[in-house]
Amino acid sequence: MLLVAGLLAPLVGTGCRSEPAPAAASNRAIGPRTASGVGLPGEDDRWASATLDHRRRDEVRRALRSAVTGRTLPLEPARYGIRFEDVPRAVFTAAPVVEMAITSERRVPAFASVRFTDGNGRTGTAEAELRRTGVIVSVEFIDGVDAEAARIRQSIERSLRSDASGVGGSNAGDRDSTAAANDGAGLLKVLVDGVRGSGATVDAREWHPERYEIDLLMLDNEPARLVVRREPDPVVLSWEAWAGTFPNGPAAEGLGRAFMAALRGWGVVSEPTQAGPVDSD
Repeated sequence: MLLVAGLLAPLVGTGCRSEPAPAAASNRAIGPRTASGVGLPGEDDRWASATLDHRRRDEVRRALRSAVTGRTLPLEPARYGIRFEDVPRAVFTAAPVVEMAITSERRVPAFASVRFTDGNGRTGTAEAELRRTGVIVSVEFIDGVDAEAARIRQSIERSLRSDASGVGGSNAGDRDSTAAANDGAGLLKVLVDGVRGSGATVDAREWHPERYEIDLLMLDNEPARLVVRREPDPVVLSWEAWAGTFPNGPAAEGLGRAFMAALRGWGVVSEPTQAGPVDSD
């Protein structure tokens, strides 16, 4: 399959539909009135959603804000025009543009790995995976997991708990791109300190940023794939696109262009400016 990689692409236009919105997405009542609903003539909120005007949208916002106490996060468009967090919905938007169907989507957490040699000359690997709920540490030797591997893992976990930078907190998977890059350096340091603290020698170290792997299917039943990796700000992310069992350059390039156009479109939508918990009742 042909590989195409890049970061930027021009925006593409979208067509307009003139037919009326489906009933489930409109305020039009269907069938006889019931006791449920907003109680306004000609309107019914029993359906999946309703089209709100500015006045009602402001009313909904006021109701939501009244339910929150403490600190709230300001909403802003993407600082650098795009957000890594928008990758899934950007792919969902882009796929129909290039006449492809999404067959699978996989989020691969960021992880750090260290290859080491213990006091007995055995080679092993220690990994720390940065998941949304925290850090998962694993240690194994070429011949498997044993008591020595468990001892080294415990040494790394002690190093993680004593780390002052707070790497791998409970919102570790929801960091912005710069914070995620800092987590990478911090996580490698935790691994190295833990391995050395167990008496082993570090031979090599690697950092693998968070990424999305999306598989698609073209109209001719040929496969396509898009891999998107988180990068430090202001780059935010990088991507690679493949199309066809045999190289299909135009399809791969079209997928990349449509993805970046959709990503920039979602980037103008205001989102919380930073990750973190919001205090509420």
